[in-house]
Amino acid sequence: MEPLFISIPKTFTDFEPELSTLTSKAHKAGFSPCDISIVRHEEDSVLFAKGILRYSISILSPTEIIITGLECTSSWKVIFGEGKDVVVLPNGVELSWTHSDSGFIVSSLEALIARTVFALALEYLIEDALLIARALAHVSCETWPNHLDHFPKLNPTIPVVNTQRRATACLGLYPVVDSLALIEELAPLGLKIMQLRIKDKLPSEVESDINQAIQIGKRNNVDVVINDYWKTALDGGADCIHLGQEDLSSLSSSELMHSNIGLGISTHGYYEILNALQYSPSYLALGHIFPTPTKDMPSAPQGLIKLGYYQQLIDSIESLLDISLPTVAIGGIDKQRAPAVIDTGVDSVAVVRAVTQASNKMHAVDGFQSLFGSRELEC
Repeated sequence: MEPLFISIPKTFTDFEPELSTLTSKAHKAGFSPCDISIVRHEEDSVLFAKGILRYSISILSPTEIIITGLECTSSWKVIFGEGKDVVVLPNGVELSWTHSDSGFIVSSLEALIARTVFALALEYLIEDALLIARALAHVSCETWPNHLDHFPKLNPTIPVVNTQRRATACLGLYPVVDSLALIEELAPLGLKIMQLRIKDKLPSEVESDINQAIQIGKRNNVDVVINDYWKTALDGGADCIHLGQEDLSSLSSSELMHSNIGLGISTHGYYEILNALQYSPSYLALGHIFPTPTKDMPSAPQGLIKLGYYQQLIDSIESLLDISLPTVAIGGIDKQRAPAVIDTGVDSVAVVRAVTQASNKMHAVDGFQSLFGSRELEC
């Protein structure tokens, strides 16, 4: 791994012991170790760099900091409050969550900054790093946060959704395709679910293909999930739609929120997993696991260690909330990587090129399905 360089104020006393504890904890959790170099300076700020990651953290008060990405120049304002934290995103949107101050570890400002820096160095998104900073206070030095009880409780950003959404056939192989022709070709091959993902077209340009895809799915007993174009999918009687995080904020007053249509949501970390719960999703997509050329991604590849902890968190959500919340791993997954992905406990693997570019698609589908062994391929 790239070395981690950190510059901290001379007045800091808790930062280095906290960082030492985190290094040991992360190693036991399965993360790759990295060399850490710390220097001290006169300013009331923290600077750190690891490869292309470069951040500064300005300390405004004993409870308030500003995190600035030195490559993108975007800033996040963070207020660590008693029982509640507030985060103001670069676009001005305000997030907040409540937390318990009791735990295994004292949460001084220095400790919170050290945990945030360490999580960012592990290539978590900033919102995730801040959640982890709180969650780490609720686990012993031998473990990594992996349970809903460890994490702060996000404050809702939309009115409460009471809809009982349709379940989806979300176990096994989940091909993602970009044409009606591929839907027609794959539908008879014994799949339970697949997704039609057409990008950068007007709804009027895709309406016919979406409606035909939905009907092909019904004839072959396959859930054909429609990516985006949710109103067209809703009007066409689709069983399920799939949306990215960027699409969720506009849904609060839409008819989709009051429909029982199945809803899959893309997630890229802890915050997005927890945020998605308020939309009553039918399943969550976890990604991207490995590097992939098929889509521009907002985050670094998650890898298998993070994926395993996300799955453990979702397992705890299912248990505590008494719900079914299947998971689909996506991003750079091929036949060689799939067994290790499935071993993390996910319910399904989404693939693009591994099936669509296969010379024998039936053979490719059967090969992936066989990796799930005796699991019942139905939700």
